[in-house]
Amino acid sequence: MRNTLRQHSIAAGIFLVSFIVYARTLAPTITWRHAGADSGDLVTAAFTGGVPHPPGYPLYLLIASMFARLPIGEPAFGVGLFSALSAALAAMFLFYAARAFNVTDASASIAALTLAFSPLLWSQATIAEVNTLTTFFVAALFAVLFSNARHKIELAAFILGLALTHHWTIVLLVPTIAWLLREAEWNRVRIVRAGILSLAPLSLYAILPMRAANQPPINWGNAATWDGFVWLVSATAYRLYLFDLAPAMLIERFAFAVRLLFEQFNVWGVALGLWGMMQMWSEGRVGRQRSIALIAGLALTSTYALIYASRDSYIYLSPTFFIFALWIAYGLGDLLKRGSARAIILAALVLLPGFNGITNWQAMDLSQDRTAFDYARTALTVVPANAVILADGDEHLFALWYYRYVIASDSRVTIVSVELLQFDWYYDQMRTQLPGLPSASRAPDRLNAIIAASRAQQRAVYATAPMNALSAYVLTPQKNLYVLERAR
Repeated sequence: MRNTLRQHSIAAGIFLVSFIVYARTLAPTITWRHAGADSGDLVTAAFTGGVPHPPGYPLYLLIASMFARLPIGEPAFGVGLFSALSAALAAMFLFYAARAFNVTDASASIAALTLAFSPLLWSQATIAEVNTLTTFFVAALFAVLFSNARHKIELAAFILGLALTHHWTIVLLVPTIAWLLREAEWNRVRIVRAGILSLAPLSLYAILPMRAANQPPINWGNAATWDGFVWLVSATAYRLYLFDLAPAMLIERFAFAVRLLFEQFNVWGVALGLWGMMQMWSEGRVGRQRSIALIAGLALTSTYALIYASRDSYIYLSPTFFIFALWIAYGLGDLLKRGSARAIILAALVLLPGFNGITNWQAMDLSQDRTAFDYARTALTVVPANAVILADGDEHLFALWYYRYVIASDSRVTIVSVELLQFDWYYDQMRTQLPGLPSASRAPDRLNAIIAASRAQQRAVYATAPMNALSAYVLTPQKNLYVLERAR
């Protein structure tokens, strides 16, 4: 009982220390740093009852909607606290997962704090984004899978089901889950229970069409229709990223991933992790079975991150780094068994979490960052009350959405995404916001129709940047926007 109480106290300490650091370095509003441009889209959708970009994130929306209404700072700050909370819980659950390997409390806590203050997890914990919730589910799954919990199968099934209502990449861990549960006490009743517990959370996807039916300002795909729902949840718009990477880029991306690994844990952390991986494999049948499961999870998650052709795909390495942190705990635990315990613990405390915390603080600290917010505020302030702003790129578009629909909700400015005009559902939404738009099937024709209709209604038209789609017009800089003067 005393040992259990001590472990829970240590776990709570890891959570509190991590959360306090994250909250202290949290962005006060939306941000463009740490690959956080999507924060404007996510917070706006959560706050206004909308639906964000694919796959829609129903569970995240449900929770973020509550955090966005906390009486603390801006809605984006509240949602950022959700990211910090998820990351701190992930670090805490790593402690529990590592303790299941029968390593010491010191080894498990050092590994947990090392992960907590690693650049990738820390960077995502300070912005209003979805990624730390994904890491939390990974951590919770491994803590359950390596535990001796009586209802391990049911707990793992329920966590998996919840994770599937957040991000589909969790399926990459299904082989690992199946391997670790293959020798559990299965029977017909438990199979039925596990099936129900994993499928029941999927009912949360009903949130998306219900929100879409209210025609919110942010309504990706219009999930109120069946086709729109499938398009959103299956992330059809992003499938091209899976097949769009040139083979020559794979070597470059692999080298980048290795460099990121060293950035997370430093040379000594990587050495400890590799040592832990080798020692776990050598620890008889149980060690090899655990090693196979972890290697499979690492291989699948890292491969996905390498071949996915988006600019921020490195974030999908989070589960990979979590698995490696487990090996760090195992490696440190093995060394402690070999003697010199006091010296090794002291060195690890200073060189791993302490070093990460000190060296990464300045780069992670977003507490004064208001660049994205100030951009949107300036843009919305300089334009006439009923202006139309043509936005190109996620950074400008999502920042403008946030200021227009969350901060200045009484504004009559219309924000148009030039990129989204390729989708029928989006042009239909524009036809609702700008009455009189004709039917058009091509994005260039739709853009020209919006410009013509806006001018016919005596609405000034602005652009966030010069773009090829506007090459037929004269653009004049005005503050941080460009006003469309006339056709060339």
